[in-house]
Amino acid sequence: MLPVSEELKQKLEEANRDLRNAYSNEVFHTSSIRKRLESIGSILPLQKWKGEEMKEWLNGRCLVGVDGSVNSTPGADPHILSIFQALAKSTQGEEHWAADLYTPLLDREMDSEDGVLAREAKNRGRILAGLEIQVALEAVRRWKPRVVLMDGSLLHFRIDQAQAWERLVQEAEQSNVLLAGVSEEIGTKGLARSLFPERDHYSDRDILFGTMKPGEVYFSSQMDPVGTGLWKAVLCPSRNPQPVGVDGLESQSEAKEELIRLIYSLTPVQGRGIPLWLDIVDREVRVTDSMVAALVEQHIDPDLRHRLLVPKRSDRVL
Repeated sequence: MLPVSEELKQKLEEANRDLRNAYSNEVFHTSSIRKRLESIGSILPLQKWKGEEMKEWLNGRCLVGVDGSVNSTPGADPHILSIFQALAKSTQGEEHWAADLYTPLLDREMDSEDGVLAREAKNRGRILAGLEIQVALEAVRRWKPRVVLMDGSLLHFRIDQAQAWERLVQEAEQSNVLLAGVSEEIGTKGLARSLFPERDHYSDRDILFGTMKPGEVYFSSQMDPVGTGLWKAVLCPSRNPQPVGVDGLESQSEAKEELIRLIYSLTPVQGRGIPLWLDIVDREVRVTDSMVAALVEQHIDPDLRHRLLVPKRSDRVL
């Protein structure tokens, strides 16, 4: 039995009751929401490609997966050091890596009015997006793949690294390389606002949960980010009740159904909804706690490490 106070148990029960009232089964009835989704968009079935069909579509060119990872030493800002890695990996065996690090201890703008947490989150997102674009750009230039699949929405790359993103888009278009992003978490609210305008706290993730069958894709103009040069879709590629987001370039929209079919074909039906190739890249590029600890111990002098990066709580016995 966990040592939990009665007060905490009571507050958890109250939170459960409040959540049930806010997200009631009457409102979140699967078939009802599905009908309402179809009133503002289209749900279409897909068929997985057979091996020969996919091979023919790729036309001798490779598929590239791009992902990145960041992890930090334990401690409180500014006494932390973050390590970043990004990897582009092709189905023909090529790899291209990029890496960086960041510590607020060397940040000249540490006291900016953005605030400590906001500044660090912004820096981490910007650095990681830049590295992922960098390896994707090298993949386009060196290998001329048929498709580059990027982990996460393409929109966040456009927001975090606008200039680098435009370079990637231009080179992909010139080389006839299709770009697509796959988002494990759907963070938009366009559909929810259309269906439940009186409920500002609902998100698209909330209302899409469990409403689609494996192999279905959903298109709606309510999701398209205006003025971004991107198209967007929702795909249910596995038995997981939470669908994933897919987006791509408007300039390549004639290939979007083929791209979505490719993503569906590469995703295990029992998985979490992410294409197997992106999962492979994710496992290789991941920056683990043990990796951070080993790298810092090996490359940062002991006196600096203990003065700046080792928190007092690491001395606790229990």
